[in-house]
Amino acid sequence: MKTTKLINYILTKKQAETKAKIEQVAELLGIDPVWAVSIAMVESSLGEFQKSPTGCLGVFQMSSIAMKDLLQEMGRIDNDIVDIVCGILFLRLLLKRWKTIGKATIHYCAPADRDFYLERVYRYMEEFKDE
Repeated sequence: MKTTKLINYILTKKQAETKAKIEQVAELLGIDPVWAVSIAMVESSLGEFQKSPTGCLGVFQMSSIAMKDLLQEMGRIDNDIVDIVCGILFLRLLLKRWKTIGKATIHYCAPADRDFYLERVYRYMEEFKDE
C-alpha cells in the first residue's frame, strides 16, 4: 500500500487520494489547498472516519439546517467529490465572510471545539506545507 509521510502522520492510499482531490478542487475554487486539506484532516482524517458520533457526514463533516438536503444525499451515496466540492465551497464562503483563514476556521467548527480546533488545523497546515 502506497503511503505519504507527514511529520507525525502517515497517510494511507485512500487518504492520499482524498488529499489530492481536495487540493485540485481547492485550487480550482481559489482556496488555499493546505488549509482545505488541514480542515479535512481534523474533521475526518481525510475520509478515514466519515461519520461522527453526532451524525455529521463526509470528509468535511458537513452539518447544519441549511445542509439538510446535501446530508441526505451524501447518506445515500458514497461520493467523496460531492463532499469535497461542498466543503471547499463552504470554506470559500467563510473566508469571504471572515477575511482570514484563522477567523474562517473557528467559524467552521462547533463553538465548543474552538479551543483546540484552530491550533490543530494550523499544525496540519505546517505539516502539509512542507511536503
